[in-house]
Amino acid sequence: MSLSDWDECFLLHQRSFGETSLIAEIFSKNNGKMSLMARGAKKPKSKFFGYLTPFTKLQVTYSGRSDMKTLTNIDRDFSTSTNSFSKTSYSLLYINELLMRLLPKDAAQEDLFFLYEEFLNKVARGDELEITLRHFELDLLDMLGYGLDFENDIDRNEAIESEKNYSFIPERGFRESMNSNFSGADIINIRTRELSKVSKKYLKHLTQTAIHFCLDGRDLESRDIFKRIKI
Repeated sequence: MSLSDWDECFLLHQRSFGETSLIAEIFSKNNGKMSLMARGAKKPKSKFFGYLTPFTKLQVTYSGRSDMKTLTNIDRDFSTSTNSFSKTSYSLLYINELLMRLLPKDAAQEDLFFLYEEFLNKVARGDELEITLRHFELDLLDMLGYGLDFENDIDRNEAIESEKNYSFIPERGFRESMNSNFSGADIINIRTRELSKVSKKYLKHLTQTAIHFCLDGRDLESRDIFKRIKI
């Protein structure tokens, strides 16, 4: 087997299939989001047992021509631990669910693969989680073609001015508004990715409103979990 047969990937989600097998939804470097059948993966003696873990880069080979490929080999670096993600696991599960919902099937997204990998690296080294999440959400929207226009007012097609206030209109952009606390300076700082200068509350509202629109109004299961935890 040549090295070119191997594909780098991250596990996004997995579910049981029968008594001993798993269906793994992965995000691969070469082929984007894919479904893999890991036959016998729940058996302790399986060569797949213990390898299918989220938030860790995996090396896999697979076969088949249908939408459901068959996992044939798997490897990972066990020297890297996912323990550092324990306090942030709900946020990471949210990102994985987001990728599951928004990524097209079997379409290479190499730039997004590297973006996701860098996101995990930032979380692992302890970068501020909320700012890291907002960076990823904004870049994800850009890469998938849902990017926001931070340049001009949607009504007048005039440049955003720092001293004015604006309201966000999903899918369209920003409209000057006296009733909004979202300033032009905020919009300019988001455009230049100086997110630490923007209110976390307004920034989160912006990205989640944009993402909710991309999901056609469907709620994410991970958000329901967050709500139950906070109650």
